[in-house]
Amino acid sequence: MLAFAFLAGGCGGGGEGSAPSGPAAKAAECPVQRFSSKLTRATCPSPDGDWTLKLRRGTSYGRLFLARRGETENVQMYHSSNSCCQYMAWARPHLLLFLDYPLVESLDPTIRIVTHLGSLSGMVVSPTGRWFAGTGSAGPEDPIATTVYVLAVGARKCLVVPGTSYDAAGFTRDGNAVIVQRNPSPSKPQLRQFSLSSLHTDCPQDVLTKRVTALGS
Repeated sequence: MLAFAFLAGGCGGGGEGSAPSGPAAKAAECPVQRFSSKLTRATCPSPDGDWTLKLRRGTSYGRLFLARRGETENVQMYHSSNSCCQYMAWARPHLLLFLDYPLVESLDPTIRIVTHLGSLSGMVVSPTGRWFAGTGSAGPEDPIATTVYVLAVGARKCLVVPGTSYDAAGFTRDGNAVIVQRNPSPSKPQLRQFSLSSLHTDCPQDVLTKRVTALGS
């Protein structure tokens, strides 16, 4: 499942990046429906149909429930005292990524394990499910989230996109490059592409946090 945004053409790499080589691709975000100012819900099946995610979010809480195919019971897997979750996407059939701002978490429903992956202001997941990207601060001297970081899903690894960026737009289809938006204009976005192999790894500790696992609640 992929979602696309139309971008200009080019190749990728270098300190200033390059024009995107094609559309920015990302794993499809689970759609949410707002019923009122106090209630938001979502239903999102896994790519293989084995699991169905359900979100129930109020003004001061967020709960994630999952049900296995063929079963009617929805089991609560995650509970937050914040209004989780701002972004949810299946990185692969049995691994859900979501943002409980500013915490990026993964949830494996087969073993009911939640893992804290990092801290970002927003998130997009690569179409291969190996990476996710979003904005964060450059450190204590620059607390505003104007730097794009790319973090690995399966390992504690973080890459830094050089320069100031407004947002992460997505990845190339093969997941080997990230595409960032340099300006805040949605009608005329300034987009640049960076090969992941060209990025350095000195991420601040408040972005590349310790990976903590816990049983879902």
